[in-house]
Amino acid sequence: MYTAELIKGKTYAVMGHVFLLNQVKEIEKKVFQYLDGNEFFDCKQLDVPVDDPKTDDQPKEDEEPVKEEEEPQQEQKIYTEAELKGMNKTEQEAIVIDLGGDPAQLKDKSERIAFILEHQQQQEKAGE
Repeated sequence: MYTAELIKGKTYAVMGHVFLLNQVKEIEKKVFQYLDGNEFFDCKQLDVPVDDPKTDDQPKEDEEPVKEEEEPQQEQKIYTEAELKGMNKTEQEAIVIDLGGDPAQLKDKSERIAFILEHQQQQEKAGE
């Protein structure tokens, strides 16, 4: 099991996770690998076997070995308007930041939602 805690800044959104300052969240291995070493986070691996810390990386007999990529790909979650309306301001602002925007430039909830929906569409088109 892996955890990450945001120790600098107010919010941070990455790979479908929204982190709030001083909040410990359980994360997947790929998110841990992406955030480990980032000065804004305190990342921990909680289930390291005492006898063999590399066990996690070795494929089991019936599994194909996983090919590691040079950089982890950021899987951008696509949010619906209904999901965004159900989020609080902090969560919306974290997504705006993740999309490269400045939440201070957006006056209210409707502007944040419009910004997120528009930039998601632009990123989808750019990724095709």
